[in-house]
Amino acid sequence: MSEETSSQPEDTVSRSELTNLQEQLKATRMERDRQIFEKSEIVAKANAYAKERDDVRDSLAAMTAERDRLAAENAGASTKALETSRQLEAANRRADEAAAEVVRLRHAIATAPSSDPAVVLWSLISEKTRDGVAWVRGKFPADSPALPWFDKTVSLVTQIGCMAVRATDAFIRWAVPKAIELFNKGKAELEARMEKK
Repeated sequence: MSEETSSQPEDTVSRSELTNLQEQLKATRMERDRQIFEKSEIVAKANAYAKERDDVRDSLAAMTAERDRLAAENAGASTKALETSRQLEAANRRADEAAAEVVRLRHAIATAPSSDPAVVLWSLISEKTRDGVAWVRGKFPADSPALPWFDKTVSLVTQIGCMAVRATDAFIRWAVPKAIELFNKGKAELEARMEKK
């Protein structure tokens, strides 16, 4: 009996060890399954991150290409703006030169002597009259009380002279066509009488 008793505790120990080992095996399997599950989750997350990284990389490449395209457009627009600015400056310079030429030509036309004898005569009379008035005014002393009266008289005579010139011009413009009309009437009547004889 002592052998049986002595073998039983070994069996019991063995069974308890076996149970313990089975529990350890079960725990190890559970740990392995948990690690496999976590590993699959990590792999799934890594795949998702890799896909997201690839998407971000593609998006970055597209944005870089768009940035490069916009930079090229900007450089082209900048070059075009500089060229347009140069053209505008050249056009403004030519416009200024043309304006200066117009002023010079207007001055040349204004100062050119006229070929019309009436205009030449009128210019000569005006010049001599101005010189005469300046000479007479120079004869008055600077503090003379007659000087303002002289200036007023010259101004009044100038205004009356201008009105007389305008009135004469208007009369000539009215009278010349009338005189031509009367001349043509008289000429036609004279020719009609000459034909009757």
